[in-house]
Amino acid sequence: MVILRNKKTQTEALYPLHIKTIYNFSYRLSGNEEIAGILTEKIFLDYRFKQKDKFQLLKQTWEDFLKYYGCIDLKCQDTIQKILLSLPPKLRCAVILRDIMDCSYQQISIVLNQSDYEAAELVSRGREQFARLYKKSNTCV
Repeated sequence: MVILRNKKTQTEALYPLHIKTIYNFSYRLSGNEEIAGILTEKIFLDYRFKQKDKFQLLKQTWEDFLKYYGCIDLKCQDTIQKILLSLPPKLRCAVILRDIMDCSYQQISIVLNQSDYEAAELVSRGREQFARLYKKSNTCV
């Protein structure tokens, strides 16, 4: 009985952390606070009674983002976020997970449903494209 209580307490303690993680991930994917709030709320309303770890929640967030917002032309004023938004969604997701959220390639592969090698390749291509766009944006200023 004590073990279950500790596990429940642990889960409850992680819940706000997961909300923050999902919101930040959603915001970086979309560059939009309203979309990030909607996605975060949807994830936690849909999955609040199911045992999901952080990476399953990130995977569901990614899938919902693609389903509802993947084809929308997203805009932002912040230079870094603007460059992130100019990346194709899958490359953007890989770069966000690796370079902003510090996920391993194995964790990224779970979210993107790719092999570890494919996840690493997506991160590499995303970084190259990001660097090229960043350099171009600084040259144009």
